[in-house]
Amino acid sequence: MAVDEVPRPQPGGREVVVRIRAAAICGTDRENLEGEGQATVPGHENAGVVDAVDKPTWVEVGDRVAINCHVTCGSCVHCLRGDLYFCDELEAIGFERDGGFAEFVRVPEACCTPIPDDVSFQAGALMVDMLGTPFRAVKRAELLPGDRVGIWGAGPIGLGALMVTHRFGARAAVLDLNDRRLAMARDLGAETVLNPARDEVGAALEAWTEGRGIDTAFDCVGDQTVAAQALGALRERGTLVVVGVSSELTLDPWEDLICRELTVFGTRNFNAREFGEMVSLVQDGLPVERVVTHRYPLGEAEEAFAVFRSGECGKILFVE
Repeated sequence: MAVDEVPRPQPGGREVVVRIRAAAICGTDRENLEGEGQATVPGHENAGVVDAVDKPTWVEVGDRVAINCHVTCGSCVHCLRGDLYFCDELEAIGFERDGGFAEFVRVPEACCTPIPDDVSFQAGALMVDMLGTPFRAVKRAELLPGDRVGIWGAGPIGLGALMVTHRFGARAAVLDLNDRRLAMARDLGAETVLNPARDEVGAALEAWTEGRGIDTAFDCVGDQTVAAQALGALRERGTLVVVGVSSELTLDPWEDLICRELTVFGTRNFNAREFGEMVSLVQDGLPVERVVTHRYPLGEAEEAFAVFRSGECGKILFVE
């Protein structure tokens, strides 16, 4: 980890410069920390103020924006549907392009999503990924009020799923090995919290659901053991939503898909048309900023990432 001085980016054509006011550390940043690193500035969950423009079509200096990290062609069928992450020409701000762990970042005008004055920059940054990913997952699961939901993982994504689940009127049990994060889940509305290291998960969930099984399980960890536990806890015709990134998922087609008629699907990020729905939820009181446990200036990046590595935290933000 290094904090460096780099040239200030300049706008060009329909690419604008945004002064970053909030940028969030994401779990995927761990891969670069523990791997070979990257040549670009990281940071893909960002919000700020448009600082400079060249030839924009609608963005103006002073606009408050969240930055959608997906840089795409803008004209393929996926882009036109708002499923930007399926574009064949996809690049990501914070990975292939310089990201928001900086004072200024140059981004395409199309990546600038306006945020209203009553939504903070911190909330704007959190909606890009931390809220956007679980929001899409919960929405696709088509929860009904009163549904019993199991959420494996109480990291920021799992806590985001919990907040949206609670807002949709479903009841949630949250499972994690970290007691600090379980306490956060309890504060955010979880009816039941379980630590698989000491709790008998199967019996506890059976009792909580009165023997019926949970309606929907969200794997926000990305682990074969978690997925197997979640599958075993589902009722007949229940749904497993895979949100956490993993490389293996084992299913028994006869038992899981035919005899029990389970539904299994994965979800990646929000559809571009759904950002306004998330803004409305935040304006209506969705407590997205309560997931944040630490805030640092950029100059204290080494300490911020040390806390991030420890796991004894919720979401961590760099703020101006």
